[in-house]
Amino acid sequence: MVNWVMSCVTSTSYSISINGEIHGYFKGQRGLRQGDPISPYLFTLVMEVLTSILQHAAANHNTFRFHNNCQRQKIINLCFADDLFLFARANFESVKIIMESLNSFRDMSGLIPSLSKSTSFFCNVPARVKNQILSLVPFPEGALPIKYLGVPLIASRLLKSDCKVLVERIAKKLLDWKTKFLSFAGRLQLVNSVLAAMYSYWAAVFCLPASIIKSIERIMKDFLWSHGSSGSKRAKVAWKDICLPKSEGGLGIRKVSDVNKSLMTFHIYSIVSGRKSLWVEWIQAHRLQGRSFWDVKVPQSSTWGWRKLLSFRSLVRKFFWKKIGNGESTSLWHDTWCNQCPLSRYVSTRNMYQHGLSIYSKVAEVVHNGIWSWPEAWRDLFPVLFQLNPIYIVPNKQDVTLWRSDGGKLMSFSSKLVWEAIRARGQEMTWSKIVWSGFLDAIKEKSSMKMVPNKWVDIVGWLLPKATSRSLNSVIGKLLIKATAYFVWQERNYRFFNNPLRPPEVLINVITDNVRLKLLSFNYKDKPHVRKILEDWKLSSVEFFGET
Repeated sequence: MVNWVMSCVTSTSYSISINGEIHGYFKGQRGLRQGDPISPYLFTLVMEVLTSILQHAAANHNTFRFHNNCQRQKIINLCFADDLFLFARANFESVKIIMESLNSFRDMSGLIPSLSKSTSFFCNVPARVKNQILSLVPFPEGALPIKYLGVPLIASRLLKSDCKVLVERIAKKLLDWKTKFLSFAGRLQLVNSVLAAMYSYWAAVFCLPASIIKSIERIMKDFLWSHGSSGSKRAKVAWKDICLPKSEGGLGIRKVSDVNKSLMTFHIYSIVSGRKSLWVEWIQAHRLQGRSFWDVKVPQSSTWGWRKLLSFRSLVRKFFWKKIGNGESTSLWHDTWCNQCPLSRYVSTRNMYQHGLSIYSKVAEVVHNGIWSWPEAWRDLFPVLFQLNPIYIVPNKQDVTLWRSDGGKLMSFSSKLVWEAIRARGQEMTWSKIVWSGFLDAIKEKSSMKMVPNKWVDIVGWLLPKATSRSLNSVIGKLLIKATAYFVWQERNYRFFNNPLRPPEVLINVITDNVRLKLLSFNYKDKPHVRKILEDWKLSSVEFFGET
């Protein structure tokens, strides 16, 4: 394994792409460069060594103290790319152990912390202890909050001032686009792709303030209608209608608030599904402490982000469904695993404890060989429990968290499904399929027309010949669409700038002649239906290359 890795590192070579063609190569003199596919893998291997050194040192020194709420998971370091966080209780011995581990890692790997980019942070630490630690570490003292991976690292309420950089970044991006002559369709594409991607990262981390959401949507609206010049042109359609899907008469722009909620719901899914991650493990150990996410209280001492996440429970709870496997991770009272759930609506906490159950009970505790084992005293008190359909436990199969739509369909979770469930809805438009996605279908429906068309959409349908060969007909159809789009656009420019007017019949002949010339350059299979298609197009001098 070591030989393989070193071969990849020491045998690197590079080529130069000139006008899309690769020319020559030269040998790399400094190993791997940024962007090499193997770099992240090697970095993970190297940082795993640092993690092992730190964990070994903490286990062998009784004087080491973990940071608050980090001992249960034994969290000492977190890293992403070349950003490294080190955590410890603020005492001299703990910091000394960390510095000794860093020096040992430096001697092994040759990696040295950047002193100009490294900072020490303290919270509620006496001045005497702080000065002792600063004399030991070569890093200057910093002040919280700071930015990490492009977002503010805070535990308090996210303020408008914290998100100001996001709004400024989006506005700055538009400065490069304002002076360009972009069509409405071009501006729409930029709004749906570039601008949406810029705020989506923040929306996946924080619950954005309403004022920030309003500012972002104002920027998007101004750019869509007036190239970003606020007030120079009034919007022709209400923003709530613009944000509907295309099938419902909108332009497919998603409201920022709906995107924010759908992306934040992914964190809820991670918790209730028990996704394997350090964050989920920490949440279950320190926030839930064995309780269900749907039942845990909202303490006043918790962080603002945790309170906001809990506030989404009423919005999405009905969509989360547990598919029972072994029943050991599904809450008996608070998860939704049958149509009568949650069962906590019927049984009080007092009744649970009186009969040997608790709020922490799982489904597996009351199912034996497919038969419910409810307390007999509940038969008259809670008859709904004895009417539940039997559930068969599969010992080696884990419970699965699914997303249940309003129609009752169970699907694997995705943020898109959340958005579809919580977004505003409009009336389905019968013309949307033709306008946005069914153009080719509409063309085929009009292929039997024999009259001269008087609409541009009818031109292609009138040109499209009847044929039984799907593959050849598909090629011809694509050529017709491309040729029609180009020559209709050309005709529009002619009429706009030069005022010439060509009748539809002339334009049809131009399109058919260009498509016919393109078809002459192809080779065809010598089959009856192919000959029939070529006869319809008046192509007799074509080259056939056989039966197969």
